Amino acid sequence: MVSIRDIAKKAGVSMTSVSYALNDNPKVSKKTTAHIKQIAAELNYRPNAAARTLKARKTKKLGVFIKENKGIFYGDILAGIIETSAQAGFDTVVCTGDNATDALADGSVDGGIIMDDLITSEEIMRLADGGKKIVVLDRTFYHKHVRQVLLDNQKGATQMIAHLQALQGEKTFIVTGSPNNFDSQERLKAVQAFFIERAPTYPIEILEAEFELDGGLDAAERIYAQWDGKPIRVFALSDSTAVGMQRYFQENGLMIGKDIKLAGFDNSLLSQYITPPLTTVDYTTKEWGNEAAHVLMALIAEEEAHDSLIATTLMIRASTHT
Repeated sequence: MVSIRDIAKKAGVSMTSVSYALNDNPKVSKKTTAHIKQIAAELNYRPNAAARTLKARKTKKLGVFIKENKGIFYGDILAGIIETSAQAGFDTVVCTGDNATDALADGSVDGGIIMDDLITSEEIMRLADGGKKIVVLDRTFYHKHVRQVLLDNQKGATQMIAHLQALQGEKTFIVTGSPNNFDSQERLKAVQAFFIERAPTYPIEILEAEFELDGGLDAAERIYAQWDGKPIRVFALSDSTAVGMQRYFQENGLMIGKDIKLAGFDNSLLSQYITPPLTTVDYTTKEWGNEAAHVLMALIAEEEAHDSLIATTLMIRASTHT
């Protein structure tokens, strides 16, 4: 990271002059200020917010790192983070984009909550090695400055597949998300472990589809192409996918709950109001945010902070029953 010392060396001036110039102090002439700022720009210098708050030692801000195109999904999680952090006197700063983690690197925030798989584990390791306090919601990660607050995907997926397998059906389809989606892969692992333990005699097929309505439409079309008229079980590892599948099946004359025993995961608002309502796995997203903020603030305060699991609950509705 470029420092004031680096700028001073290249500009041929003192560090004090650099500091004055960067803060537009009139003790340095306009010509010298312009020269120093030009050097700073050439070196891609970013002010160290941590240094500016050295006296207070803390900014009293938490950074939340999320994907820009997933704002609706993160709404309740963010609400929980804001609620808990505000109660402790912290502000919450939402950070997105290619340079989002600069806020952690330069000390603009005291710690970060990361739920963006575009931020690599290598980058998180680099930040943690530099002493940055981090909570991850979308991966397993082990470092003294990092804690995990994750969904109990294993319990939720295991309960759901056990429920489905108790129902009549000639075949079971598991519809996953992207291989890069952490929650999808954890749910899939739980389902696979369930089948390995029980060695079912009926066919099982795993399909990959995006966790969105269009992904569900595509997966349903592939399933419908091989449907032989006998009841089947379908576990979509996301409600978004399941809702798209339900729409496709119904438009093609299949009865949800009779021909297709359909289940999802997430208990999204839409899953509750489609007809028939969707059997799914519920968890409290606001609680997820509350817990993430609690754990991060404990890390920042150098108090005891543990990894945590957010509980899931089976929600049985009409999509798996006639």
